[in-house]
Amino acid sequence: MLRRRAVFAAALAMPALAQSAWPERPVRILVGFPPGGPTDYVARLIAPMLANAWGQQVIIENRGGANGTLATDAVAKSAPDGHTLLFSGNNIVMNTGLYRLPYDMVRDFAPVGMIAFSPNVLWTGPNQPIRTLDDLLAAARARPGELAYASTGNGGNGHFGGETLKQALGIDLSHIPYRGTAPALTDVLAGRVALFMQTIVGAIGPYQNGQLRPLVAFGRRRVREIPDVPTLAELGHDVPDSGTWYGLLAAAGTPARLVARMAADLEAVTRDGEFQARLATQATVPDWLGPEDFATRIRAEVPAWAAVARAANMRAE
Repeated sequence: MLRRRAVFAAALAMPALAQSAWPERPVRILVGFPPGGPTDYVARLIAPMLANAWGQQVIIENRGGANGTLATDAVAKSAPDGHTLLFSGNNIVMNTGLYRLPYDMVRDFAPVGMIAFSPNVLWTGPNQPIRTLDDLLAAARARPGELAYASTGNGGNGHFGGETLKQALGIDLSHIPYRGTAPALTDVLAGRVALFMQTIVGAIGPYQNGQLRPLVAFGRRRVREIPDVPTLAELGHDVPDSGTWYGLLAAAGTPARLVARMAADLEAVTRDGEFQARLATQATVPDWLGPEDFATRIRAEVPAWAAVARAANMRAE
């Protein structure tokens, strides 16, 4: 009898022991874009720090395609054991308004933490007469639809930012999508397009060279690199937050205790001085949200971005 009780007690303890032994093998972090982009850069910043905390190799696996949906789907369908994770920007929530997806962003994931944010900024060329948001509002209302803003592509962050601005302020701006930052900048700097919606990281070089002028920023606080530029909220405009956040997610069903362990280690990374310094080179700042707050943000953003996409009749490229 005593021996059977001992065996039964040992069997009960096995799941807890297995969980405490995580990770049992290298952890894969999927990134939905090719190497070299900003999402990949930040993922590769956190990987060695998490590997050190977890005592296992952390491998970045780039699985590009369909604006990150291939990598997102792979993690949604992975075993919920913490060995396959997704590192992404908020393209994953914007995609819900653009694609018929084989997964549900709210139901199929266990958010671990948001680690950083880079707000959208509305820019103009140095020779444009528009110098403030009030100038823009006056010009847009005087000539509805004649002013245009550039973005780096249909359904991208800049497109969502521009349409959010239009809908919130009640102005009519035309949208001109480009295939990347370089061609958009060429036309903005030449004066062929008046405005450019882009995060600070995508425009910091031309700004520092005097080629771009910032008009107004999204976000909860002023942007460090352009401290004299007000936010929309400061100017009294209730405009939804717009920009790029970065975060880590696991598959739904991952044990809560394991998510909490990963979140604690990820939050420690955001407080690391070396991480903060290297993130600053991308004009991006640490901005931590734990599992519950990150999940709340995703739940709020999915319908919000879908509504923006419907109102603007957005289509994925």
